[in-house]
Amino acid sequence: IGAGLPRTGTLSTRAALEQLVGPCYHGATPMVERPDHMQVWMDAMDTGRLDPDQARQVLAEYRAGVDLPFIGWYKELLKIYPSAKVLLTVRDPKKWYKSANFIYSVIITLNYHLPYSWFMSFVGLGRLSAFMKQESGGIESGKGQFPQGINGRQNRALNAGEEASVDFFNAHIEEVKSVVPPNKLLVFDVCEGWEPLCKFLDVPVPDTPFPNINDASEVRFVFNAIQALTWITILGVAALLALSLYYGSTYTLLCLVLVLPLLWGSGRLVTWLVSNQTDKSKQHTAV
Repeated sequence: IGAGLPRTGTLSTRAALEQLVGPCYHGATPMVERPDHMQVWMDAMDTGRLDPDQARQVLAEYRAGVDLPFIGWYKELLKIYPSAKVLLTVRDPKKWYKSANFIYSVIITLNYHLPYSWFMSFVGLGRLSAFMKQESGGIESGKGQFPQGINGRQNRALNAGEEASVDFFNAHIEEVKSVVPPNKLLVFDVCEGWEPLCKFLDVPVPDTPFPNINDASEVRFVFNAIQALTWITILGVAALLALSLYYGSTYTLLCLVLVLPLLWGSGRLVTWLVSNQTDKSKQHTAV
């Protein structure tokens, strides 16, 4: 059971765990791999309670889990899986704040700010957008409500600034240490590589490099690509509508027919951009 906050090397850790123990749940799982899982986590963020039966159902195929929304319920998951070990991924708190602030600014821009929020809805990604809005709620003042649980406490801290965020980060580490017995807990920095993780899980050390995925430059590339796609789609739709008005009813139906595949294709491309980034953990596993 992962208990480390997002932006502590969770995607790299996921790739490592999939190589060592099997399928690992991640924040990307409900977003792009299993969208049918989104409602379970949205309900938990809304009510402050993770339903045990629903949790068992969505996690039945997995051997591990990291990242939000999963780690937001590590205490509840420990009750459901009492024999599980707990992995607390950590990093320098100030670097964590900078990284978290960056990734959430990307999420907020795409899902709360115009024209990107409209784009997400028009291309058929409204449900995904609602999920990301809930998870990032409150970080930017006036943009959504704070979710329940650890996710909400994190968002309040990020909203308050660096000092509050560093305090929250350190307090979270101490909380996990106080909840989990020492013999079941590994405090782990991905910079440490395979050795401590393999020793903790009692598995052989692979002869491949420890995964290194999801650095800021790659995330920034995906963000810029989605922004560019948004404007290309908007201009494309506007051009088609202008043509239909200029040429009259003869071309109206044709233009409308062309708009639909343009929107559909844009939505699929956004999904591919995000999944291509997160699928790198699968590629490491295949290697």
